[in-house]
Amino acid sequence: MIQAKDISFHYAEGKQVLQNISFDLEKGKTLAIVGASGCGKSTLLRIISGILPCTNSNRLHGTILVENQTPDQYRQTGKLAFMFQEATLMPHLTVKENIELPLKIKGSNDPQKVADLIKAVGLEEYANYLPKQLSGGMKTRVALARAFVTEPELLLLDEPFSALDIGWKSDLYKRLVSLFHTTVVIVTHDVQEAILLADDIIVLNRKGSLQAKFSVNSSISINDRVHDIAGFVNDQAFQELYPALQQAIILEEERKTITYKQIIENINFIHQRAGNDKEENLIPDSILDSIHDYANRDEVHNSLVDSYNRAETLRLKHMLLWGILENTNLSNEAHQQYFEFYLDNIAQFSNMSRQWYKTKTDETLFHTLKVRIETAKGYNQKKKWIYICDLYAVSQLPKVKLYIDQIENGQIEAVNFPLAKLAAKQIKEKIKNAKQDSIHIA
Repeated sequence: MIQAKDISFHYAEGKQVLQNISFDLEKGKTLAIVGASGCGKSTLLRIISGILPCTNSNRLHGTILVENQTPDQYRQTGKLAFMFQEATLMPHLTVKENIELPLKIKGSNDPQKVADLIKAVGLEEYANYLPKQLSGGMKTRVALARAFVTEPELLLLDEPFSALDIGWKSDLYKRLVSLFHTTVVIVTHDVQEAILLADDIIVLNRKGSLQAKFSVNSSISINDRVHDIAGFVNDQAFQELYPALQQAIILEEERKTITYKQIIENINFIHQRAGNDKEENLIPDSILDSIHDYANRDEVHNSLVDSYNRAETLRLKHMLLWGILENTNLSNEAHQQYFEFYLDNIAQFSNMSRQWYKTKTDETLFHTLKVRIETAKGYNQKKKWIYICDLYAVSQLPKVKLYIDQIENGQIEAVNFPLAKLAAKQIKEKIKNAKQDSIHIA
């Protein structure tokens, strides 16, 4: 239904909003877009709708097709509906008239459908009320009903349920999911809502890049999920995705607000404890995570390298490596040395990475690493060999071997960074040897 490739968007004054976003969405499926505030979620939704074209004040790059048409062409077919975060109702029209307005614009009339939708959103008693007589939550319900009235093929929703309490959210999910089988793209800040309503979820980071992509691999259908939300929260798919998504978003929010003064305090804190294994294990992950954005500062980089050389525990070396490798001026020789050390400790290091991503299933970790390996911008290209190395942690997934073979053979166009082929070759050998050792032990 939707094919997006290398979507980038920036304003003329140079503010970058989105960087190289790529994804596909099948017809009839639901995609949720989540991420920290200001990461470009709503902008991406407007690009999909075709209402944010290139002008003198902004630039859009990449390609996006909706049913093999440009977003602008598809919008003109009348098969698209868009619900904004603010319920933009016509102030002089009643609830009933607002809902039936899209039908009138199309030259059609279906009183029964309008009545059914008014009932679905629980506003039968308010059908003749004007917007000024409604609460914020009621206005949201009217706007949602209006979005569904033309039975669109593609429905774009921007924070549609943010003004509703959990009781009304739950009830609306049940009523609306069963009405239509529409392809839906939903922007939400609510991680639970994303997992509940979506087939696929993409996470944008604060730089407007694709941070991760998840599939909700559950045997429970979306219809059944919304009818038993409490039960679905205990499902393995929910238990797997919720902490991973929370981790990704919270980390981005923390990195966005940290100051350079705090960074100096953090690297000094690390440096004072490096060389003492007991002290090293007491360093919080949050302090180790905070340093990445300032890794190109000489003061930060030199301190990280010194702490790494003094570190006694693999945990601290592993965490410091991620910051050290962020430095874009790091020599190829240094990358080679760190690469070899990483390989020597691949079982421990890849497992530490898995724990950091907070993922339990091979499938989820594989997709997370694949996105980072193939994303053209937003990640330091020279350090991306580390994501290939961490594929070792998902060695039980059959598609990993095929993917590693494709990297080694140069078949994946996006993977052309230093050490990529060598990393793929070495990891494939490590996986093979690990399996042989396992068979021998058995």
